[in-house]
Amino acid sequence: MSSASPAAPLRHPPDATRDPVVAAARAFLARAPLTFSDLAAADWEAMVARAEQERVAPLLYAALRGQAPPQVLARLRASWIAAQRQSLLAGDQLRDVVRTLGDAGIPTIVLKGPSLAVAYYDDPALRPFTDLDLLVRRDHRARALAVLAALGYAHGSPGRSLAYELDHAGAVYLVAAPGSSRLPVDLHWECIAHPGGSHATELAAEEIWLRAVPASEWGESAHALAPEDLLVYLAAHLAIHHTLAGVLWQLDIALLLQRHAATLDWEAVLERARRWHAAAAVYFPLRVVSEQLGAVAPAASMRRLWPGALRVAVVDRLRHGGGERLRRLEYVVGLLLLDRRADIARALVAGLVPTPRWLRSRYEARFLLAAYAMHYARLAGIAARAVHLRRRDVVH
Repeated sequence: MSSASPAAPLRHPPDATRDPVVAAARAFLARAPLTFSDLAAADWEAMVARAEQERVAPLLYAALRGQAPPQVLARLRASWIAAQRQSLLAGDQLRDVVRTLGDAGIPTIVLKGPSLAVAYYDDPALRPFTDLDLLVRRDHRARALAVLAALGYAHGSPGRSLAYELDHAGAVYLVAAPGSSRLPVDLHWECIAHPGGSHATELAAEEIWLRAVPASEWGESAHALAPEDLLVYLAAHLAIHHTLAGVLWQLDIALLLQRHAATLDWEAVLERARRWHAAAAVYFPLRVVSEQLGAVAPAASMRRLWPGALRVAVVDRLRHGGGERLRRLEYVVGLLLLDRRADIARALVAGLVPTPRWLRSRYEARFLLAAYAMHYARLAGIAARAVHLRRRDVVH
């Protein structure tokens, strides 16, 4: 079937469906152990290293059920034990942060890691995370930052200033005092990041609060996203922040589709994805999850999200080079995920001719000329990587 058809699967590297890490995720979804055929050609060292990198080592340990060399199982078991400990400690930390914010009159929505681990994974240790993601309303962000500062958290994003994150990032990354065992807190006031403009992003941030559901396991003032909003959020996060790659983030979406297969309001998903200008950023992750993990969205919904033959063909081509290639070309992938031509043009102009305020906050440069130099050096690097990958394709 041609890639011009909405129903055509995205092509993938020849061994993608026989990837043992993907097979482990499929086995988890099916509540079945890995089979010998999944592991017959396994390069154990490479498989474990990749599982650790992608944060699915505990999941791989649970899926193997003894079908691995003892040293491999011991290494994976160590990851699972570490994830168990992290889950317990981080849960206490999250409740403390949520309670303190709630005492200050600031409700929160718990995003990603802990919320998904408890809601969708039989064993929360199978869904590791590296920070605590919390969403607050935009008009609460200054007070929330003050509350967190009083708890000992400080701005800690490497390479990005606090001014840049406040003005452009939609979130501030906060770390605990040196030597503390507490995880960083990623404080968001935007939920569906949109590279093409701020209006759709702000609209999404306002609307999701109307449908947020209580999450009492984290505290009286804690909430979680409604399933339809969560699907759009997880898909956009996989597309925009992880350039469609990463088994863990794909599995989050697959588990949501599996859990809510009979009740998910697809009409609401489609309407919100379009209104938030995130239709393409939902379409491509759903295609990837279907292909990799077998969790399928309704065909009629996929047809209505379809972004067109040209973009499908380009993303298809980029994905053929694997996850590393996608990460190297994340700026190009980001443009392909924008729904409207006006948004693409705006993003291109912003990237090629950024404002002085953006440059100063992004690069923390004392002199504007130095900020321009750093920015165009970065763009040159992106272009060089694209040329290198193109030449490699021609050679091979």
